Amino acid sequence: MPRFSALLGVLAMLLAACSGATAAGPGGGAAAPIAVGARPAVDLTIEGGSAAGSYPADPKAPLAMCQHLADGSWYIQYTGGGPVIELYVGPHASEPGHASEIAFSIDADGGFLWADDAGYRKQDPVGRNHIAVAMPPATGGTAFVVTGTTPYHAGLDDFGTATVSMTATCPA
Repeated sequence: MPRFSALLGVLAMLLAACSGATAAGPGGGAAAPIAVGARPAVDLTIEGGSAAGSYPADPKAPLAMCQHLADGSWYIQYTGGGPVIELYVGPHASEPGHASEIAFSIDADGGFLWADDAGYRKQDPVGRNHIAVAMPPATGGTAFVVTGTTPYHAGLDDFGTATVSMTATCPA
């Protein structure tokens, strides 16, 4: 048992040493360093389907990471209060005509939602989603407001539709 404890100690030291390192995001570009203590807040509301509910931001969420990638895109991972959220916002999403430059997956209690009209990971068929992201001015950081509808996903098929309202704020 002492060897196992020593192995865990070494692993903990390695993780602590790497916590300020840069990371590669979904586009493969180098990300900005993650500031220690800089955690995004994510509020989520889902209407319709088995994951319907309101999921307020949890300041003690075990996973709350926000990266501004070198190409200008943003990558957010968040787990708190029930849902597991992965959000990718394209580099031109704040420009007129580019509000659909977004991809997300949400694994909430009882349902899995994903959307990727821009084709960052897996191109969705035209008309599958009606999702948009806005980046309104925010004090002390960057805000993302995601709204729209997308089907629930199970296995290889879509079923039912959910309305998603999500606000994510990354600190400066």
